[in-house]
Amino acid sequence: MMPTLLSRLQTTGSVVLPGLVCLICFLTASAATAVSPTRETEYRQRVVPLLKTYCVECHSADLSEGEFNMTSFHTAQSILEGRNRWLRVVQRLRNGQMPPEESPALPTSQRDFLADWIEATANDIDCSGTPSPGRPTIRRLNRNEYQNTIRDLTGVEYAPAADFPGDDVGYGFDNIGDVLSLPPLLMEKYLDAAEAIAQQAIAREQPWSPTSKRIRAESMRDVDGKSSLTNGTARAMTSRAELGFDFDFPYDGKYEFSALSWGDQAGDEPAQITFILDGREVKTVDVPAEEEKPGTYVVSVDVKKGSHKVGVAFFNDFYDPKAKDRRRRDRNLYVGHVEIRGPQQAPPAALNAEKKILFLFPSDKTPPAQASRQVLSRFASRAFRRPVSDQEVDRLVALAEIGREKENSFSAGIQLAMQAVLASPHFLFRVESPGEPGADRLLTDYELATALSYFLWSSMPDDELLLLAWEGKLREGDQLERQVRRMIASPKSEALVQNFANQWLELRNLADAAPDADMYPQFNDELRQAMRQETELFFAAVLREDRSVVELVDADFTFLNEPLARHYGVPGVTGKHFRRVSLQGPAGERRGGLLTQASVLTVTSSPTRTSPVKRGKWILDNLLNEPPPPPGPMIPELEDQHELKGTLRQRMEQHRANPSCAACHRVMDQLGFALENFDAVGAWREKDDGAPIDTSGLLPTGEAFRGPAELRRLLIRQKKEAFLRCLAEKLLTYSLGRGLEYYDQCAIDGIVAAAAPQDYRFSSFLLGIVKSEPFQKRRGLPISSDERSTP
Repeated sequence: MMPTLLSRLQTTGSVVLPGLVCLICFLTASAATAVSPTRETEYRQRVVPLLKTYCVECHSADLSEGEFNMTSFHTAQSILEGRNRWLRVVQRLRNGQMPPEESPALPTSQRDFLADWIEATANDIDCSGTPSPGRPTIRRLNRNEYQNTIRDLTGVEYAPAADFPGDDVGYGFDNIGDVLSLPPLLMEKYLDAAEAIAQQAIAREQPWSPTSKRIRAESMRDVDGKSSLTNGTARAMTSRAELGFDFDFPYDGKYEFSALSWGDQAGDEPAQITFILDGREVKTVDVPAEEEKPGTYVVSVDVKKGSHKVGVAFFNDFYDPKAKDRRRRDRNLYVGHVEIRGPQQAPPAALNAEKKILFLFPSDKTPPAQASRQVLSRFASRAFRRPVSDQEVDRLVALAEIGREKENSFSAGIQLAMQAVLASPHFLFRVESPGEPGADRLLTDYELATALSYFLWSSMPDDELLLLAWEGKLREGDQLERQVRRMIASPKSEALVQNFANQWLELRNLADAAPDADMYPQFNDELRQAMRQETELFFAAVLREDRSVVELVDADFTFLNEPLARHYGVPGVTGKHFRRVSLQGPAGERRGGLLTQASVLTVTSSPTRTSPVKRGKWILDNLLNEPPPPPGPMIPELEDQHELKGTLRQRMEQHRANPSCAACHRVMDQLGFALENFDAVGAWREKDDGAPIDTSGLLPTGEAFRGPAELRRLLIRQKKEAFLRCLAEKLLTYSLGRGLEYYDQCAIDGIVAAAAPQDYRFSSFLLGIVKSEPFQKRRGLPISSDERSTP
């Protein structure tokens, strides 16, 4: 038997493991901008006394309100370097949230001076010079990136990647280098995966065969909650009902769906089974069979590669209690299992996947070692996202020769070498050159192509990007802009929806939402999926149609199917497929933009009620980038304060009467109250517990509003700049795989300013990011003191 990669690594670890520890120890860049001596003097003489008098009582080492210890900032330079925290102080000073009401009052003149000075210092960045582009910590591919890269590199859809240990989240995203560690368990899974993927990619003379899988009815989802188990295996559908499951189709093609089924027959037609794909009714088939002799019912369906929702349903229910034959009074359907087989013909992808890797075989003119060198040089270059060196290819060829001699098969040798490539740190990590110590450098064309593809596709560069990198033309003329627009138009840009939008908007939390079933019986898995799909389609439309990002806050359209439209009270939408719906008239006052979509409203609610606090905090966190500080350890939850009486709004106002709560809730609650017409699952309502709902709000700065439509208009009118900067910061964080530093504000300024003449179209933000200094450049690591002393 051919040696496994793990056994080879235990004896010849040179191919995979050298330098792995070094590669994961890069540090982020240091500061490059210093404040003036005059500002340092002002800090000591005028600012520190004010902070000691009015702020340190709550923000010291002993009592760090909001986890913010002001006494740890000893210089004006430290204010600049901690600018994000201090700009929130400015916001709270101007909103009257600091100092709190129970503390000594800060005179208006001193309040204005302190806010102005902090803001000026926090923004005292010289963007006319050369701000540091920073350096992300070396980034491991996260689960989604790994699975996508394997797909594009080998043609293998490796579903077990979903079982890898979960990726940690930093700064709101799971692609942040600082938190993407490599624990031993994950390395073991990488080794197992490398072997399994190589075996699937290189068929080793075995003919292609179609997929065949049987899904038992007892393991399927009960979509409507109207089926029941019978005899422990089959499912009985005694009224209109649907069963469903997810299935990963490996290739495009025609698949055979078959169901083992029978019925209790009644009425003038037999029971019928309807096959469903992604909410679309594919075909309805008569089921004349009965329990004594079940039948198998088959349909052929054209399916695109990837994960789809498959279902079977019973729609022709019948019941006549007066029928003479008692056995013919009630029509029911039973399902034992569903089997999927296909594609029925070998698809080009299956035939070509191996040829893409094994494009050359040994012959009289090409010795095995020479063929291996050419095959592995190409494969490793694509896997490492750069040209491989002769030494790297030598090691891979040597490993391939071991496998070839052991198995007497050229394909087996290539397969073994592929395992080494797929377990190499140069594949598992996005490795960039360290550059000259302390000096800025442009990314190479290969590094830029890699950064671009993982930003927009969460996957490796395709052949067009790699060819441009090889030719050194990626930065020529308008080539970079053309590539960005091409990549957005590609189906692979769905990764930006799934991996950026879903995390930014916290949509992944929707899977864990558990509204009380008694209070919200209309909420089920079908509605949950529809909620998420609406937001994904809406975000994708703004992205791919290159609309203004302002429409994310307030738009006159959305995407609905019948279940979600019924939930919203929007008439005229039938069927389970989604379509674009115009929001005009009353619908436009109620709905429009992300804020009023049920996905967001549900993840910002509690199981039994709405939460103006969570909804207000969501707006501050995700649309304005003005997150409130965490509550203090002694602040009670609203549910724990049994002495509070009245409506939810009245109880929250009583809660806010606590001075420790008032500072943050003055803003959060007001924003959340405007969305109180939406219940905990996003349905419209006029009353709460029989009382009319008050949706009015008043911000500390004096702006009054009522209801969701006025809130949306207020955000665009008064907070547009904050939203634009927030989106730019979220996108830049996601693209770089690191948290932003104070010197990155120069890039944010440039991105937002460049987008203005384009009416803030989505493409202008993406282009601004890929052309920015942090995206295009890296700063080399400084020389350590030990290195300086080395002769």
